[in-house]
Amino acid sequence: MFFIPAWTSNILLLITCYLSGFQHVQLRRPNPITNIQFFMMGFSLLMILIITLYNRQSPWLSLAFFLIAAGSLGFVIRQHRMLPPMRRFE
Repeated sequence: MFFIPAWTSNILLLITCYLSGFQHVQLRRPNPITNIQFFMMGFSLLMILIITLYNRQSPWLSLAFFLIAAGSLGFVIRQHRMLPPMRRFE
């Protein structure tokens, strides 16, 4: 097993947070806190903190963190593709 550096997972989670924030702004739902985009923003920021603190424990833990980061990015990209088209004059 090989060790995956923390910066790779953190970059994936930062991209996840950015895309979730963009979706959150574009959708403009009536209750902005109870949607999946807000949850993914909080989850990605919390995971960045956890990865920074606990990534040096074992290679298996670094692999699990990387898989969580890649899975959450894949989920957010899937959600991003389902956004309605942007209107030019709104």
